[in-house]
Amino acid sequence: MSPTRQMVELHAVYEDGELRLPDNLDLVTLKDSRVKVVVTVPNGPDHLLSREQQENLREKLLAANPAELKAKFEHDADLPSEPAPIATARSAEEKLRAYWTMKGTPPADRQERLLAKLAEVEKAVFFNRES
Repeated sequence: MSPTRQMVELHAVYEDGELRLPDNLDLVTLKDSRVKVVVTVPNGPDHLLSREQQENLREKLLAANPAELKAKFEHDADLPSEPAPIATARSAEEKLRAYWTMKGTPPADRQERLLAKLAEVEKAVFFNRES
């Protein structure tokens, strides 16, 4: 019979672009444990937790060598949700620029190529609607 593994539930908060784990967390206690981390993320487009930040959290916790690691990301329903800039953008270009604001802006030369391609696609779609 195998020994029962300790279950550890951690609560983290994502605020101001920073992921905060409990101050009193000793990673040594996670070794060989079943770990569940619940991350609370405020609502709104300015509070998106990037895939890279999620992976950094996983790597940090996996370094403690838990037997199992589960991560759950919850949005805080108590905080008011602002409409996403993408939702309020009218044109495809405005939507793309809003997306870049949230996810990171590509280099200027790449932006111009993408916007030119987008204009071609819009023109083709508009032309096909008129036909």
